[in-house]
Amino acid sequence: MASITAWIRLEPRAREGSMARSLQAQVRDPLWMLTRQWQVGEFRGEDGGSPVQATMSVESQPLTNYQPGFDPQAAVPLDTHLPLEVHVEREPVTLGLRGSVQLGLTFEQLVRTAGLPETIIHAFRAAYPIEAKVPDTEPPDRVSRQFRALVAGRVTDGVALYAAYKATQAGQTTPNPLPPEAQSPGVPQVLQAFAGYRESLYSEPTHDSAWQREQQEYAFEVTSQVPNQAVSLAAPEFPGGRLDWYDFTLAANGTTAQPTLAPTVATYNFLPIRVTFRGMPDARWWNFEDGQTDFGQLDAEHVDLAKMLVMEFALIYGNAWYEIPLPTQLGTLSRVTLLVVSDTFGQRTFIRPTESLNSPGQRPWSMFKISAGTAHSDFLFFPPTLGLFTDAPALDDVFFLRDEMAAMAWAVEHKVQGAMDAPLDGDESYHQRQDSGTAPGLGTSGQPGPAISYRLETTVPENWIPLVPIQAPDLSLYFRRGTIVRPTPQGLVHIPAHTVLLDPGRPFFVKDQTIPRDGREVKRSFRRTRWSDGSTYVWLARKSDVGSGPGWSGLAFDVIVPTV
Repeated sequence: MASITAWIRLEPRAREGSMARSLQAQVRDPLWMLTRQWQVGEFRGEDGGSPVQATMSVESQPLTNYQPGFDPQAAVPLDTHLPLEVHVEREPVTLGLRGSVQLGLTFEQLVRTAGLPETIIHAFRAAYPIEAKVPDTEPPDRVSRQFRALVAGRVTDGVALYAAYKATQAGQTTPNPLPPEAQSPGVPQVLQAFAGYRESLYSEPTHDSAWQREQQEYAFEVTSQVPNQAVSLAAPEFPGGRLDWYDFTLAANGTTAQPTLAPTVATYNFLPIRVTFRGMPDARWWNFEDGQTDFGQLDAEHVDLAKMLVMEFALIYGNAWYEIPLPTQLGTLSRVTLLVVSDTFGQRTFIRPTESLNSPGQRPWSMFKISAGTAHSDFLFFPPTLGLFTDAPALDDVFFLRDEMAAMAWAVEHKVQGAMDAPLDGDESYHQRQDSGTAPGLGTSGQPGPAISYRLETTVPENWIPLVPIQAPDLSLYFRRGTIVRPTPQGLVHIPAHTVLLDPGRPFFVKDQTIPRDGREVKRSFRRTRWSDGSTYVWLARKSDVGSGPGWSGLAFDVIVPTV
């Protein structure tokens, strides 16, 4: 059967020379439109006015004290010119061979610039020489050995000179005092300029460290002391990096090391702004939406309460929310003491905090406020934290691993700070010691014998530092750093830790829960940032993160191995 297919063009078609009337898209049946709006319930609206003015009173109080760790006696006044991360993370900087040479060259250049004779430089080179012999505690590195052979005796050891100068200024005795030439005309001024240059390089603390070795995280507390009230905020588990308000919990009242400061009160009048978000449904009935977000594609289970709440807010109540800016300063605790909203009908509504609307016995609900258990603070915290910052390559990198086969844990020195103030690969340093013959080993007798031999225990790489489980008197579990003992023809040799993260030279303990089954990775590196006043800060910081899982060192006891 034959069929005819036709198309109708649905577009305004001009019958006149001008298209002004066609482009108007006039509606010929407004009654149908009104009836359609009545049918779908568009006229069933609440007689609610839109907010047109908000009057807000804000009370603010600054932070005054900083307490590293958990000892209230260690509290110091908070330096408001520093980002809070710098205040918490910075630690003393220890420079190696490269830093000694660079500081020595700077000192000698200051001497020449001051017009002093070359005999001054020779005297300081003799008093603080760069030794040609490699120290036993220095990780092996071919580049550092070559560099040491090049600069030995040819430049002043700037690190040793700075340490001797600071000890002299503090009235302390030092085994390597300043030479008599330090009292020559012009030399004291040069030494003072040299010390100022060294202290300007890095931001270093003058108080106790906030780093907790037993948990491999930072712990600190900040306090705002005002008349009749002290608000303390604690961050007991800060891993390093970037701080934010949710890293803090409400703590007990802080110390009174800083005089009390009166809070400031400011009143503002604002025009409330409607809350908008990407893909928001249009509030008007006949407007076309852009379809950027397809909420129909969201798949929520019965237990996805958070997702369903977000969907309900976005689809039903999204156009009924307004926002009001809260002017405040960094490093302050602020709370809204008054909020009155006026609408288009002239009605004024007093907005109360959500905590005051709860029934007795119910836990209050709030957002962006510091709490601790059932206790809540009515303050909003704006910590003076970092903006943009740059992290240098890690000088030290240690993996804490659990070894279920050996019933212990290991601290693997993946990266170690070398003499050139640059990271060295821990495995590569271990192999260099083996190649040079300085690494102890069992060796072989070279005599003919059986094809197998008995080993009391197998060996592990020297950069695997053992962590032995122990129990404290209070029955809590810890890991204690041990040492590897290797037999050599000269006797037993103890293999020490090299990285600063393991605190070589003194006992080192880590809580059992600090090393989870996935392990833990701790890094130490330089960080650099530019603060809001334009100043630049460089400091040495640590960062703790989750590891990559358990590991096995290959340690075994009572084994039969093939003879090499």
